Amino acid sequence: RMRRRGIRLLPGGDYGFAFTPHGTYARDLWLFVKLLGFSPMETLVAATRLGGEIMGRPGELGVVKPGALADLLLVDGDPLADVEILQDRAALRMIMKDGTLHKAA
Repeated sequence: RMRRRGIRLLPGGDYGFAFTPHGTYARDLWLFVKLLGFSPMETLVAATRLGGEIMGRPGELGVVKPGALADLLLVDGDPLADVEILQDRAALRMIMKDGTLHKAA
């Protein structure tokens, strides 16, 4: 009902606890698809572009364009076909945070 009323829903939560340890963030994306009925594309937009908008940094966070922060994942698979692939650490071939490479295949 919240979506029908135009309320923006974004994945996220409190992490670092026994039941939500760090590194399990991608499970929220899967839950958006499986429990809330979002499409994988709607889920990824909510997790990226809408997140930047909510944080008051549209065009800088959650987008891929010149001048934006380069926070990128290269995935061995298609998250639009199966968003659950983002939970598979072996499928994350490259991780870049603010233009700094943290993992490369």
